[in-house]
Amino acid sequence: MRMADQFSDPPRPFRRDMPHIGERPKPGPKRAVNLSVDAAILEEAKAMKINLSQALEDDLRRRTKAVREQKWREEHREALDSYNRLIERAGVFGEELLDLDDDPPV
Repeated sequence: MRMADQFSDPPRPFRRDMPHIGERPKPGPKRAVNLSVDAAILEEAKAMKINLSQALEDDLRRRTKAVREQKWREEHREALDSYNRLIERAGVFGEELLDLDDDPPV
């Protein structure tokens, strides 16, 4: 049996409304703020054409993520420690099937 020369579905354009994958999520509403910045570093950043708003957003996003992760670890430390003690005592399911002394095949 021979395939038809054309597909039955028409081509569709690439969807740009898909959720973002990666560091920068879809930007939210912007708000103007006043900041005080070291004059020398500000001058150097402007000379390098660094987008100050984007640089601040990127750094704030990274820092708030790190603080949220640290807070989560602190809130769940007891459960994580308990789970780690269980693994130390009982091992991991299927652990006997792994031979960790051998080098993996190349």
